[in-house]
Amino acid sequence: MADRPGRRARRSLLLSGLLIAVAVLAVGATAVGLGARRPSLPVIEAVAAAALVLGAVAGWVPGLRRGSSRLLVTCAGIAAVAGAVVLGLGALVLVLGRLPNVAEAALVGPAVVAAVIAALLAGPLGRRAAGSVRSALLGARRSPDELLADVAERAGRDVAIDDVLRRLAESMRRDWRLARVELWTDDGTGAELHRGLVVPQPVDTDPDAAAPAPLGRAEQAALQRAGVAGPGWLRVWLPRLLDHRTAGRQLRLAPAVHAGKVLALVLIERAPDADVFTGGDERALAEVARRLAIVLRNRVLDEQLQVTLADLRRTNADLLASRRRLVATADAERRRIERDLHDGAQQHLVALAVGLRLVRDELRSAGNGNGNGSGESEPALLDELDRGVREAIATLRDLAHGIYPPLLRDGGLTEALRVAATRGRAQFVTDGVGRYPEQVEAAVYFCCLEALQNAAKHAPGAHVELRLAADEDTLRFTVTDTGPGFVAGGVPGAGLQNMADRVGAVGGSVECRSAPGAGTTVEGNVPVPEESVAATGVAALGAR
Repeated sequence: MADRPGRRARRSLLLSGLLIAVAVLAVGATAVGLGARRPSLPVIEAVAAAALVLGAVAGWVPGLRRGSSRLLVTCAGIAAVAGAVVLGLGALVLVLGRLPNVAEAALVGPAVVAAVIAALLAGPLGRRAAGSVRSALLGARRSPDELLADVAERAGRDVAIDDVLRRLAESMRRDWRLARVELWTDDGTGAELHRGLVVPQPVDTDPDAAAPAPLGRAEQAALQRAGVAGPGWLRVWLPRLLDHRTAGRQLRLAPAVHAGKVLALVLIERAPDADVFTGGDERALAEVARRLAIVLRNRVLDEQLQVTLADLRRTNADLLASRRRLVATADAERRRIERDLHDGAQQHLVALAVGLRLVRDELRSAGNGNGNGSGESEPALLDELDRGVREAIATLRDLAHGIYPPLLRDGGLTEALRVAATRGRAQFVTDGVGRYPEQVEAAVYFCCLEALQNAAKHAPGAHVELRLAADEDTLRFTVTDTGPGFVAGGVPGAGLQNMADRVGAVGGSVECRSAPGAGTTVEGNVPVPEESVAATGVAALGAR
């Protein structure tokens, strides 16, 4: 059983060789019988025997066995051509009523060649001529694939669906020699089908000019089961579609159905004296309706996708604006607290320190004047209070600067980060960084400050470097330490999340890279439009 396919292939190849051998013998023997001198009969027999042997040997070649079926079909065609040549030469003898004489025998060879050429070209030329006549009489008719492919090229997202449907209707009417094409389409709710397009457009005097009532759900349910239907089906299920139509016209319809829903209805007409609709016409109409359903469904999905994308863009813009408002509000609150601390508590502490200094000086003057040393402990106590007040002032000043440093507002991002790096014992490197919008500078400053504080907390004594650079449209910052590092990829802490929120509010991003023993790098970038930089520079010049 396993060898049966191999035996079948060998038999096919042997039969192919046999057909070629019979063809050569038939044509050669006929030509020799008519007086042809070349080739001689032994040569013809040798060629036939060689073809038979080659067919037998080819059966043992795996590559040839795989193509045995195609080769057998080709050889059968060659044998048929040989049979036609033999019949043609026989007809020549019948027309002459005798065998060719010696003078005519020299023309037998060319006659055989001409007969072979004629037999080979007869089929293709006949089909081409029939197609040309059909095209001249009926017009060039494209297949449903070609028709819809031509329409699909113009069915882009920017092209209205009404224009696509009109193009389809006009192409069908022209290619299929139709008298009328109607397209009924969904109203968008799925409840009704309306006659949206008629080609050619009826004139006011045409009884079909008035738009018929739409097709409801019950009528659409009948169309789902219709397939390609004609007048007989319409008389039973949708008789009102026959009202006001010209009597005797040929009519066919096909619904465009997708997922059990009728998306459109294609209705075509021909004049009574035109060519009748054939099975091929109905199959082509069914294919057009099927493809039209796919086009309409894709258009609906595309429109829904565009609406969803627009909603997502709007939601993303709202979220970004909300984050910006939250960050701006937080920064404004920071500035207010900084001003309150500077103008309120800090000023009171400074005034208290001045008062303590004055009291201490007066007590020392009074003690030196009367020579009484009993008050020496009082200036010492006042000195201690003075030191405590000064420390409180320094702590409060650091706290105010940490909340929102005035240097960031007045001197810009570079000067504020330079002071922060000095305070955190970090190396500061910058290149080509100027002034930027206030929200951008605040976001970058507090992210770098958070990274410096993390380095001081988790990598004490390590070398820390803060880099700040800018190009045409991006501001970049990097904080690197040589500390012990950590396993990256876990749940981000509050500090990293705050940095991501701050930078994300101005459209930037931040990334933290670390590994045990390899230190930690916090890298971020913020897009800075060129016009905002120019506007900031102009504002800064105006402020000066």
